[in-house]
Amino acid sequence: MIPAPTYTDLLRALTLGTARRELAPEIGQWLDSLDAIDPTADDAERLLAALGITERLHRLRERPSGERDDATRQSPPEHRPAPSPRLARGLQLILEGTYPDLLAEGIALVLARGTYVPPALLPALHPRAAALLDDEPELALACLAASGERGKWLARQHPDWSALLPDHDYAAAYRREEQPTGRASLLARWRRTDPTAAREALASEWPQQSPRNQEVLVQGLRVGLTPADWPWLREALLPKRKGVRRAVTELLLLAREPTTLADFRRIARAVVSERGDFNRVLPKGELKELLASYGTTKAPDTLPQRLLRTLPPESWAELTTPPLPAFWLILKPLELRDAARAVISYQEARTVLEFARFLILEQPAGFPGDTGTEVMRLLPAAEFDTLYDELLTKTPNALQLRSLPRLLSLSRTTPWSERLSRAIVSQLIDGLRAQQLDYDLQRELARQWKQAIPLVHVDIFPWLRQQLHATTERYDAFGRLATELLQTTAFRRELHRA
Repeated sequence: MIPAPTYTDLLRALTLGTARRELAPEIGQWLDSLDAIDPTADDAERLLAALGITERLHRLRERPSGERDDATRQSPPEHRPAPSPRLARGLQLILEGTYPDLLAEGIALVLARGTYVPPALLPALHPRAAALLDDEPELALACLAASGERGKWLARQHPDWSALLPDHDYAAAYRREEQPTGRASLLARWRRTDPTAAREALASEWPQQSPRNQEVLVQGLRVGLTPADWPWLREALLPKRKGVRRAVTELLLLAREPTTLADFRRIARAVVSERGDFNRVLPKGELKELLASYGTTKAPDTLPQRLLRTLPPESWAELTTPPLPAFWLILKPLELRDAARAVISYQEARTVLEFARFLILEQPAGFPGDTGTEVMRLLPAAEFDTLYDELLTKTPNALQLRSLPRLLSLSRTTPWSERLSRAIVSQLIDGLRAQQLDYDLQRELARQWKQAIPLVHVDIFPWLRQQLHATTERYDAFGRLATELLQTTAFRRELHRA
């Protein structure tokens, strides 16, 4: 039997194109042996056919092993009560596309009510849950929990959905995956269920990987770092390309490995004064060699930027005399961005709250909104609400059109408090009363209206209906957005009452 070409080789051939490189004869022979295509087809058509067949074979081979329910058997009985008809209808509207942005809210209500997603909706729920595994794993697992016994049974029958299950065969999936980025994603998922097995899988192939692949793959170990990872990470730090050493060093610091922490604090003391001022010249002599062992610094980054991005944020309170908010205030814009990256990476609750408070009260100029968004999304709802209550009390006009507090509030994924909801809706309406709204301003304002739709507190609906009455009568995009805001809030209110 003629062996099948590898998916990687076919993808490379497709990238180059048959006009630049002839189709390999063995690919044509393999297709002919399968009788899979018209013999008169040109090379381009034959290549696409080979890629399609190989991709499907790639997905089918080496399915996760282990005990599985037979697809013909009935699923286990549900132990929780069935959802009310109103809740079931609401979930249907969410999962079938009428209100797709309300998935997290709908799932939270299912779990709070102690019920489950109706079986007929599971084929719509599971693909969305599986797609969230890398970026929003908590929501993906909440979807599985809300799917009930039948949802878990159904996930076990489908190769793409079985990754939601805690006993998913990550070892087999890791062997099947050929792309480094895909393998890094699998390692990160695997670390959530069995961090030791994931690390050992990477360690077993580490010496054979190219430096570039090592830089990518090691990112899969960022999840669940513990002292158990210290020895292997220190070993992986041995002479390799500088980029690999920098990537491994970041993990050692995230894992708070004592030697690496002590070395970086020593370097930091040499470049920062007690007042918080940085000497931006690279250290000489022994400290230069020490820094080189950790991969030195890659342009355009400066050494202060690297230190701010990788050291635990609380280290700066030990190295300098100003409190952290005062220290952050004297940083340059790029340095402040890197300090924020450390806050996001370490996720120490007290520091996250302190930095979020710094952002909305100080509103540092030029701070990147996407980085601020990541910080604000780490805050629990109660802390976020308290923070914005303080802001609105101290600075009533803090939510103006392009202000950082307004942009960050719109980036939340959980609903606002009643007070913040009223404040932002009032600002959105006031924005339409401006004498001149140029095209860019209209686009920005429309985007903010759209972002606000799933975030408004449902209990303000009567007030909202009064406030938006005139806006809904507009014949432009803002009239449609105001109507959508009312409709969505009404739907959410009924969903909460279900």
